Amino acid sequence: MSEASRVLRFPHRWHSCSTPQEADEAACRFLEVGAEERSAEGGDRRLSDPDVLSSICKLLREALDSNPKLVAERASFLHRWIRAEEGTLGLFDEGEYFLGETALLAAAALRTLGEREETEVWLQRAEAGFRHTVNPGPLVAQVAYVRLALQYDKGRYQDVLDLLPSTLHSFEKFGMRKELGKTRYLEAMTLKECSRRGEALQKLMALRNTLDEAEDPGLLGQVHAEMGACHAWEGRYEEAVEGYRQALTLLSRANRFLAVADLKITVGETLQLQGLLSSAVEAFREGVRAYAELGMSGFVAYGRLLLAETLIALGRNREAAWEILAALPTIEEQKMIPEGFAAVALLRESVRRRKTDPNALRELREHLQTNS
Repeated sequence: MSEASRVLRFPHRWHSCSTPQEADEAACRFLEVGAEERSAEGGDRRLSDPDVLSSICKLLREALDSNPKLVAERASFLHRWIRAEEGTLGLFDEGEYFLGETALLAAAALRTLGEREETEVWLQRAEAGFRHTVNPGPLVAQVAYVRLALQYDKGRYQDVLDLLPSTLHSFEKFGMRKELGKTRYLEAMTLKECSRRGEALQKLMALRNTLDEAEDPGLLGQVHAEMGACHAWEGRYEEAVEGYRQALTLLSRANRFLAVADLKITVGETLQLQGLLSSAVEAFREGVRAYAELGMSGFVAYGRLLLAETLIALGRNREAAWEILAALPTIEEQKMIPEGFAAVALLRESVRRRKTDPNALRELREHLQTNS
């Protein structure tokens, strides 16, 4: 065997951070500055360091549930930047890996923000990047999970149930415990939407018993919240309240701000079921405020309609009209309803006449609930 065949001359990384702390500091600076400032400062040079990119991706993953708008902007910027530097970044498959990872982060964030068409585009980009890595299996499985979640958002529940076993098998095969837990949670939620609440509750209880509170308090918090909602649906309000209490503690600890906002809406719905309408109004208002702070305008609009229905039930029609008028522009601008949806025209006209039509309001809210 020749000397050349025994000793490989690998390329080396230029400007590699000497310590993990330096990489983390550079990553934090990237997240703190906007795109214009980054270009003005010429700070993008540090992005050529794979150690910095790894730290940025880690921070973006952690921010998915607390600031999806930031994640979508930063991840898409990074993807474009890496693509422009094609062939010069890192060793072996690092460039392709970061192309896939940033695209997957953008897709996950855009899915949370309700941008479904954009989500699918970014999922395709993620697959294109991961396909050329040395070990694509675990990475492509993560893409499959986000695509399943997107199908769930679209209300294609049978498709989710049909395709879910394959994704579960992948995560089991690769030993990806956190991803396996998220997929089992998605399965329970899908069963719930298919009116198979008993099965959903069984799945949630089984998942609760397998999750480690220290390892994944956020997912465990979501499980407790959904178990509470299942109990409330069956009229077991004490069990529901206990589930919500545990959920709030865990979700707050994990900085899962979107899940906390969802929980406030769920609490409002439980109070509605109990006939405690004034308390439900306050819970819905808190949920709407939480969604607004996260920039989730579509969720804000839906929360306002829930709030308006409750206000009408209390005879507070004028306040209900304000909430409806605040929600309708977002619903129309974001095309959350098909063109010519009759309930919108009826609702707008009834509000103009100061006699809100509760049937049109309910029809619009139910449509959004099914398709958002």
